[in-house]
Amino acid sequence: MIRAPARIAGLGLLALLLAAGALWLANRAYLDRYLRMAVAQFRGESQRADWYDPVDPVPGAPFVPLPVATTPAIAPAFLAAARAYAEETRSEGFLVWQGGALQHASYFGGHQPRDLLASKSMAKMVVGILIGRAVALGHIRSIDQPVADFITEWKGTDRDGPTIRHFLQNSSGISRFRYDDFAPWSLTMREYLSSHHEDILIHETRRDYEPGTEYDYSMITSDVLAIVIERATGRRYADFLGTELLKPIGAAGGTVYVNRPGGLAHAGCCLMLPAESFVRLGILLARDGVWESRRLLPEGWVAQTVTPSPANPHWGLHMWIGRPCVRRLRWFPERSQPVGVLHSECYLADDLFLFDGSGNQAMWIVPSRDLVVLRFGPPPTRRPGEPGEFDNSRLPNTVMRGMDALAAAAGPG
Repeated sequence: MIRAPARIAGLGLLALLLAAGALWLANRAYLDRYLRMAVAQFRGESQRADWYDPVDPVPGAPFVPLPVATTPAIAPAFLAAARAYAEETRSEGFLVWQGGALQHASYFGGHQPRDLLASKSMAKMVVGILIGRAVALGHIRSIDQPVADFITEWKGTDRDGPTIRHFLQNSSGISRFRYDDFAPWSLTMREYLSSHHEDILIHETRRDYEPGTEYDYSMITSDVLAIVIERATGRRYADFLGTELLKPIGAAGGTVYVNRPGGLAHAGCCLMLPAESFVRLGILLARDGVWESRRLLPEGWVAQTVTPSPANPHWGLHMWIGRPCVRRLRWFPERSQPVGVLHSECYLADDLFLFDGSGNQAMWIVPSRDLVVLRFGPPPTRRPGEPGEFDNSRLPNTVMRGMDALAAAAGPG
């Protein structure tokens, strides 16, 4: 009477172990990627690309350094102060371009100009530009087209209706996101690390709120736009990015994460390019989408890009906007980011807008001053709210004060 239940229990445990083994085998690639990510984060190496594979090569132009200024446009003391702050905050690179040439370029910790920059969420700004390029080439009729025109699996579902504009504004209504949910079974992790994350995007997302009524900074949002680009153009994301955007501006290429060989690229992160390639993208935007007299983005696109979205005045079409002035700015809704990023003072230019990414990867663009400032580096040692945290307004404001000081010293005319 005792042995039979024990035998049944033993069989139950065996069945459970077999099921767990089958689950492991079926998801081995995912779980392996998850563990490698965890180890990279524990070691402080999450900025490096080599923990993740595979990647797609992103074509680009041959690496040609940007011209270096022969005449200073920034007072040397201010430029030295900005460089010192960049070094103090563990930057790996700090570049300042103004008026057609590099005013300054410093690399730290052995990094070199040709090295690939781990852009983190600065990649989100790139997919926004790329949508504009697809519009300019006629692949997309309008950003007010429903996304279901391209993801036809959504036709007739609760996700039929949100437009490309809604997605660019991070206000799609699709699946509120939690960046702080690191459980391996969470939507956050599976969308990031699954070898078939396009299936999750297409089939597992849902309508959570009315499009346009909330702001929801989301990897899902940007990765859906990668599907739109591929289906609209009939080309792989990396190829379209490199051939139609990077090459025309003379930017060197790099790599982008893909979920599997021949699979979908991640557009919400994980684009690796040399620092000067990002600076060239900043120059393109500072000059209204025109590169050396060739218009690459639709007329008025940059103005649309930096027009505040209804649900967040600091966010345009996949781009951060420097105004209105706030002391702390959250990238995410408060449920995922209780404390925002520090801005010790208002930006000194009303038209400043910026790329911004995790780990204080940032590029500030000021069209009125023909200015681009780039800072990149590893994750900060101090989190927002802690003493010594990174100040997101300090570098661009120091550079702009240096421009004003030099102009004042030169006097009228």
